[in-house]
Amino acid sequence: MAGSVLVPADPAARDAPDAPGPRPLADDPPTVLTVRREHDVVPERATPWREVVAEFDVPADARASADLVRPLLDDPELHWTPGLRRGVLALLPCSTAMVRVVLSWEWSVEAADFSVHSPEPEPFSSDDLVVLEGWLRAAARRLASEGDAIEVAVTRVVDDVVSGLDRSAPPRSTPTPADDDAVSDPDGAPGHTTGTAVLGTRVAGPDTESGHGRVDVRLPDPGDPGHEVLVDVSTGRLLGHRTTLADEGDPWAFRYVVVDEVEAARAEGPADVVPTDLVHWHDQHIQRQMLADDARQALVHLLAGLDAPASVGYRG
Repeated sequence: MAGSVLVPADPAARDAPDAPGPRPLADDPPTVLTVRREHDVVPERATPWREVVAEFDVPADARASADLVRPLLDDPELHWTPGLRRGVLALLPCSTAMVRVVLSWEWSVEAADFSVHSPEPEPFSSDDLVVLEGWLRAAARRLASEGDAIEVAVTRVVDDVVSGLDRSAPPRSTPTPADDDAVSDPDGAPGHTTGTAVLGTRVAGPDTESGHGRVDVRLPDPGDPGHEVLVDVSTGRLLGHRTTLADEGDPWAFRYVVVDEVEAARAEGPADVVPTDLVHWHDQHIQRQMLADDARQALVHLLAGLDAPASVGYRG
């Protein structure tokens, strides 16, 4: 299968009252399941809610770096967009105010520009601006230096949660220090502390009844997001396709197709796969992406010296 499938709209089928959730259209064979767009709602089908604890190694001086700026913030959100050509570190200091503090740069964090966007003429005093700018610049340098480590930590959290763990901690060769207790290197250089975040997720643990531990969703052609394939990560086996059905460019349904034995290129074929499995695996792919985003956001806050944001913490 290649590319999105353009089909004529079927008003009778699209507008008829149906029970929510995936269901086959009248002409769907047993290996195909077509889900109308309005029924393709992940929360309706997702696995139960889990609360997991993610631990991260954070430089010992990170927390102290935000001591002066913390009184200026109320439920802050910090968003980091790294990039070789252009990077941005944007702060929303208060959840109830339309104020945005931005550090942006091209090529080098050291040449970053500092700016404040607000409907208010002077949301901060001159002294407050000095504090904010100094903290943001220090945070941007730290985030840039920790870029690879951030991605490693995020991958580790997702992998641990997929494996069934409700607590994910970085590997250590020495005893785990208590939170907020600094560890120093033998030469006296600053070490790391352990920062924690509580993340809510619907990523499922291992399914002992399934022959496929983890199934990833991939784009055979990056230029065509309307065609995705589902692949068993451990074996590389192709299990199915998810294709967008569109009418004049307007997506109205998604079709899940189990591959046949020839396409699977294995003697046993995909006999152990049914279309609803493809729906579940695609949902889990989305849930893993959401968990990765939440873990990354939490770690950005911790590296900048802030608490994990409430929108990620899911407490209460």
